[in-house]
Amino acid sequence: MLTELLAGRHINMPERIARGAWPHAPLGFADLVNHLAGIVSHRRWFPQPWRECFSPCDPVADLTVIERRGESRYVVHIRRSGASMNLAEEGERVFADPADAAEFYLRTELHLPGDLDGWRVV
Repeated sequence: MLTELLAGRHINMPERIARGAWPHAPLGFADLVNHLAGIVSHRRWFPQPWRECFSPCDPVADLTVIERRGESRYVVHIRRSGASMNLAEEGERVFADPADAAEFYLRTELHLPGDLDGWRVV
């Protein structure tokens, strides 16, 4: 469930209760960093493959994606929409450690520590 939340999935209350995740204690930010670092060190992409904008007419959504290019090369791709939903600013950051890439993703994409789909992250 934690991986789903970190990928941006919303988990509604009935599903949380059914999966034994209610009530829940606050989540530790360092624990999330470690969890996500373990995931990205074994996957090529998280949470999804990066998709380039193909034309200026494509709708643009804010997106942050981690790409593993080797044991010590993690590229975090970032896209942010501009004043118009058809304009984008793109960039990338390169990290040697999966935990550094994970922390950057959590802070940039999910704005953590803070709220993660109703879970308090401290």
